[in-house]
Amino acid sequence: MRTRITTADALNDPLPETIAAERLRQHLEDVARERDNAYRALQEREAELARIQRIGKVGGLEVDFREGFKNRRSPEYLMIHGLPPEAADESHEDWVNRIHPDDRDAAVKHFFDVLAETSEDYTAEYRIIRPSDGETRWIRVVAKIERDSNGRAIRLVGAHIDITDQMLARETLRESEDRFRLIADSAPVPIWVTKLDRKRSFANQAYVDFVGLPYEEAIDFDWRKVLHPDDLPHVLQQSVQGEASLKPFVLEARYKNASGEWRWLRSESQPRWDPTGKHIGFIGVAHDITAAKQAEIELRRLNETLEERIVERTAELESNEARLRAILETSNQYQGLVNLEGELLYANKTALAGIRTEARDVIGQPFWDTPWFTETPGMSDVAREAFETVLRGEAVRMEMRLRLPIGERDFEFGMRPVLDRHGNITGAVPELVDITERRRGEEALRQSQKMEAIGQLTGGVAHDFNNLLTIIRSATDFLRRRELPEERRRRYVDAISDTVERASKLTAQLLAFARRQPLKPQIFNVGSQVEGVAQLVRPLVGGRIEISVEVHDTDCFTVADVAQFEAALINLAINARDAMDDEGRLTIAVRKVQGIPSLRAQSARGGDYVAISVADTGSGIAPENIDAIFEPFFTTKEVGKGTGLGLSQAFGFAKQSEGDIAVMSTPGKGATFTIYLPQAQSPAADDEAAARTSEAATTGRGYRVLVVEDNDDVGQFSTELLEDLGYVVRRVANASAALAILGENEFAVDLVFSDVIMPGMNGVELAGIIRERYPGLPVVLTSGYSNVLAENAHRGFELIQKPYSVESLSRILRKAITEKLSVAR
Repeated sequence: MRTRITTADALNDPLPETIAAERLRQHLEDVARERDNAYRALQEREAELARIQRIGKVGGLEVDFREGFKNRRSPEYLMIHGLPPEAADESHEDWVNRIHPDDRDAAVKHFFDVLAETSEDYTAEYRIIRPSDGETRWIRVVAKIERDSNGRAIRLVGAHIDITDQMLARETLRESEDRFRLIADSAPVPIWVTKLDRKRSFANQAYVDFVGLPYEEAIDFDWRKVLHPDDLPHVLQQSVQGEASLKPFVLEARYKNASGEWRWLRSESQPRWDPTGKHIGFIGVAHDITAAKQAEIELRRLNETLEERIVERTAELESNEARLRAILETSNQYQGLVNLEGELLYANKTALAGIRTEARDVIGQPFWDTPWFTETPGMSDVAREAFETVLRGEAVRMEMRLRLPIGERDFEFGMRPVLDRHGNITGAVPELVDITERRRGEEALRQSQKMEAIGQLTGGVAHDFNNLLTIIRSATDFLRRRELPEERRRRYVDAISDTVERASKLTAQLLAFARRQPLKPQIFNVGSQVEGVAQLVRPLVGGRIEISVEVHDTDCFTVADVAQFEAALINLAINARDAMDDEGRLTIAVRKVQGIPSLRAQSARGGDYVAISVADTGSGIAPENIDAIFEPFFTTKEVGKGTGLGLSQAFGFAKQSEGDIAVMSTPGKGATFTIYLPQAQSPAADDEAAARTSEAATTGRGYRVLVVEDNDDVGQFSTELLEDLGYVVRRVANASAALAILGENEFAVDLVFSDVIMPGMNGVELAGIIRERYPGLPVVLTSGYSNVLAENAHRGFELIQKPYSVESLSRILRKAITEKLSVAR
């Protein structure tokens, strides 16, 4: 049925064109809406992709090769490379300059090599240095290359991925693997790692050494080839079961090593898992238990015959005990046994006989409270301290003299701990060896040697002094003659003066050997002093002897008496001249050394020393004389060729200067003497200059001198001598009188000239009091010999030794007064 449309309906309904237009509008709105939604979805996906790229440190790039290199970089790329936004179209050179210098040549060459090929894929890994922060980053490049029909690259599209973390992780893993390999190779036991197919992926050096094959062959080696046939079946079965359990398992078997020797190994295997928990193999380590297995087999064998061996062992112990007791009871030593409380458990017959008692009287007593020690004051404490030392695991040895019922005896006492099989202390064994007779023999020998040395010394002194006195006596007899010509009179006076000088030097040499000579120590440069002595020695040794001075250290300073040092070197040089028969080479060397070696049965000494060696090319020293050369008056020279005091003077000087002297010699090849002196700090320049200053002899000019001398004859001569020099002299006989004069008027004298040895207060003590009470008053001491001076030097006071000349006395007095005046000004 058709619908009829009336005119009124047509007027009320819209026109068809309007309806179509409305529908078109709606459709366009829908399309626009869909487009907007799609655009927003695209933006969201792009934003999501950008976030993913930033999280994954991935940046996009495009390079157009059709007109050179046209680059386009994504924001993520710029962020990875540390570039600003305006670098999105950077140049090819910018990219090249950003590559790390160590990777640049290889990376650029690889890039151009790929472009020149036909491949569509381009991958690379290299480091860059980011301009933004200077940080080095690792970059991985993954890209596709578009090529034209001729295969020429026209475009590259790809991504840069920051793989720095992965590379650092890879490096950390490599270092970890290197450390593991180093630790494993350092281990003394075989270590290995296996995969699921039972092939080894790693083996350490001990593993390789055991099989005796190169590494690549060792990791593929089949262990079944070196398994002992008796162990092979059960080891294979246990191995399969252990691997199937996926738990740690242990195997014990015999294996033949590279030397063909069967060794028991105990292997321990642990399963390996990857990060996801998947089982990937085993790691194992093997220990050589051959000794334990052999001990176990031996123990098993011993257990089988234990009862028989116990009987045998008991009999053996009883036999050993009987033998030991027999040895102890027949020993000449005092021997005993003490428990941990110090109680005596046993003493042998010799020890009991020494105190004339029975075992029951001392057994059970504290060892130190027994008659061996109680009768000697202090010895009980010594024995107790020795026992306490032994309880700490230390042995004790010493010498002691004990008062026993059999008399006073000398012993070598020793005590050592008794240890059980575990090393624990269970007691102590004291021993005393009677050395009384040996000590008496040694003492007799020492006394004999001492008397022989005294006899030799006395004979030498008497011989030399009688010669000197003969000259003086003859000269004085001649001087008594009235008709004696003046020329002969002067000659006899000179002879007396020279003889007195020789006697003075002789006593000085004796005192130097005995280390009783008063020295004047001062700081000086040894090298400079040696060079000066060498000049003095040259005319003494003759022109046919070559002298060489070798100063290895130029700043060698020491503290010693310069005059005695020079005398020692001159004596050594003269001895060397005589040993070379006036022809050869003399070498004097100076160097710094650490310590003094062991000399003449003395232990070595540490410290900083200066070594002065005098070496010659002479005949050397016979071995039988080497121990006697430093004795006074010992000489191998002909009569009249030497006193035998030169080396003794050098020896005494070195010893008194807190040093020593050594000698090395081979007969026919010369000798070397080395003097060791302690090192000292370099002195100030002005001190050195002052030390070099010397005053010329001059007259007294009326200065007042107080002479303190108890010997009337010496005092009379001293007074007259000083008065002849122009001094005003006042003399007293002792220190008390001198102090009394100074107490009345300390300005009554300009200088005090005192002997050292006097009744009551000696000269050194007097000088000390004057320095304390009257610090501006100079004191000069004089002495022929004094143990006070030898032990204490002269405490900084001027010293003139008897006998002294007019010139030396005048010079020293004048020097002391001049220094006083300079201080006063």
